[in-house]
Amino acid sequence: MLSRNKGLTKNKFLGNKLEIFQLSEGYRGNIDSVLIAASLAVKSGQKVLELGCGNGVALCCLLYRIRGIEAFAIEIDKSAADLCKQNIKANKLQATIFNNDLTDNIEELENVLFDHVFMNPPFFKKGSVKTSSNQSSFRAKVETVALSVWISTAMKQCKPNGKITIIQRVDRLPDIIETIKDQFGCITVQPLSSFEYTEPKTIIVQATKCSRAPFKLLRPKIIHSKDVTTGKVGYNDEFQKILRDGHPLLLN
Repeated sequence: MLSRNKGLTKNKFLGNKLEIFQLSEGYRGNIDSVLIAASLAVKSGQKVLELGCGNGVALCCLLYRIRGIEAFAIEIDKSAADLCKQNIKANKLQATIFNNDLTDNIEELENVLFDHVFMNPPFFKKGSVKTSSNQSSFRAKVETVALSVWISTAMKQCKPNGKITIIQRVDRLPDIIETIKDQFGCITVQPLSSFEYTEPKTIIVQATKCSRAPFKLLRPKIIHSKDVTTGKVGYNDEFQKILRDGHPLLLN
């Protein structure tokens, strides 16, 4: 039983609607996982692919919110990929998970194109942060495969008029734009700020293959608010609904 494994923790997502087991000392899903899943305007019957699914937090959130999706995911870390499969099953959802590197030729995906390809790739370039003894956690934070390769894989697997969605640090936006600009349009950038008075550190970028629609930079969305009287910090109403009730994150 998963719950008897001392190397795991059990965490609740979407207001206790999902129970996700995570490696206690490895990569762990977080608010970014929930937000990228919420940003996908997927319709029932469509095909979706997640690159680097980890233990499945984002995938489970998406599959819970929208039923009838044909979902696939790729994860290089075997422990995380196995845990993702178990979390999918435990929450009575369905998806096909491949324990592969992004650069692998996966036979089952050779002739498959997706309506949506999404990813939460490592935020930091190789050599930009100190190494860690925990390889699972380190690999999730620091690139072993360049961001351009992540994006190129998504572009290859995306069907015409399909969408790719990425959550990343603000300072990686030029890299993202440079990679997708020739094949994708309707590039929409949603900055995310922790508080009204702080600069955005994270962005969600969504783009449409073969589109000629113009670039859109949206107004930052503010995740937290602070009560001026008590000093208590909480989620703003929009994010409370996303994180607790499974509402979509509208890119507008």
